[in-house]
Amino acid sequence: METYTCPICGYDGIEDETPYEEITNAPSYEICPCCRFQYGYSEDHDVDLGYIVTPDEMKEAVFQLYRKQWIEKGAVVGHPESYPKAFQENGKVKQEIIIKQLKRLNLPLDNLTFLEEFKL
Repeated sequence: METYTCPICGYDGIEDETPYEEITNAPSYEICPCCRFQYGYSEDHDVDLGYIVTPDEMKEAVFQLYRKQWIEKGAVVGHPESYPKAFQENGKVKQEIIIKQLKRLNLPLDNLTFLEEFKL
């Protein structure tokens, strides 16, 4: 079975569909079991950038803000029953797993001040 990577948290176990279709950028409306971001819904309802419908060119800003807020709130596992138990501790994603997942997204982690507590 093919799996996909969440563009928000870097979890690479998204099943069924890619979060966003490659050519049209159409969302799947799937929910990431790790960060609980729903592709096609969360952009417009869970992050407020002042748009009723967030334009495609602003999606990366939405991803960054959602990611920051999710980590600052403790990186709570969105669906613990669907996310690997070995990656969880007390309902949250283990620190070393968050770092591993974010590295998968090729983010410049040294610039992310909210990760200071993870001692990169």
